[in-house]
Amino acid sequence: MIQRWWLIGLVSLYPVLAEANWQTHLSLPPAESVSPGLQTAREQGNITTQTGVDTLTFGRDVVIETTLYEAFSAEEVPTRFAIKLETLLSEFMEAPVEFSASERIQLVWEEDRRQDGTRIGPPRLNYVALPDQAEPVEIIWPVARKGGVAFFQDDILLDTLRLPVPGARLTSRFGNRRHPVYGRVRPHNGIDLAAPTGTPVIATAPGRVSFLGRQGGYGQVIEVEHDTGAISRYTHLSRFSPQLVVGDLVNAGESLGKVGSSGLTTGPNLHYEVRVNNQPFDPLDQGQRIMLGEQPTQKEYQASLYEARVRLEQAIGTASIYDLISLNQQ
Repeated sequence: MIQRWWLIGLVSLYPVLAEANWQTHLSLPPAESVSPGLQTAREQGNITTQTGVDTLTFGRDVVIETTLYEAFSAEEVPTRFAIKLETLLSEFMEAPVEFSASERIQLVWEEDRRQDGTRIGPPRLNYVALPDQAEPVEIIWPVARKGGVAFFQDDILLDTLRLPVPGARLTSRFGNRRHPVYGRVRPHNGIDLAAPTGTPVIATAPGRVSFLGRQGGYGQVIEVEHDTGAISRYTHLSRFSPQLVVGDLVNAGESLGKVGSSGLTTGPNLHYEVRVNNQPFDPLDQGQRIMLGEQPTQKEYQASLYEARVRLEQAIGTASIYDLISLNQQ
């Protein structure tokens, strides 16, 4: 039986967007520095002990017999990853991914937990592989938090994540423009992405949620504070992701909410900004570089891929399928 993942909706043809007045965001204290902790193996996970909090690394080699959601549920993989993977694959791939019966998917993810086992914040994907595709697919989230989500096909880096709404139409760029509501020319401090209401909005870089709520004409807003000191802002949302709270760590590609038309806007869209010390930067140019820090080279991305495969081997207790293939070819 073939399971087909379709692209996330058609983009809206609405004209877009209005920007709103800046309001002071809720600042969080700097993240506590994490000292090197103990590394232990527990079942299919590794544990890094911090002060009062354990960061667990899990890995699974899952066989898809029916649907991706059911396969994840049966193997105790967070089912939220099924939607997340659909979103990312629709962004990176021109054609939908096809799954045949008994196809494999390999994953590595992290969870932060207190000593009593209570999870803190959402689980964070580090690595996904679809080894049974004609051209094997791999997606990595660099553990060093340098660079964005990277997409590999047949061992070749094809693309990295840049936009927070996969499949959206860019309707307004950064810089001066004639305001769609007020009519006069004024600075546009971000970019506008048109998409149907309910389209997923994802984080473009790892960080901590520093604001979640309403901000005047921006409507419903989420802000993510990054290690570089930059803040990415996602506005006009129709809803926030369940259980997401201020202080949560999120990884690049993590779902933040849904596209909407809250606040001052002419239609459903996402207004997306990157700011440093309240100064806006173009999210598609300098802002992205500032937010992510020094951009990795292709060689560094390739090294991150190999490191991710090693983490998979450690987490599932066996060699990855790629190493087994290489061994057989020698």
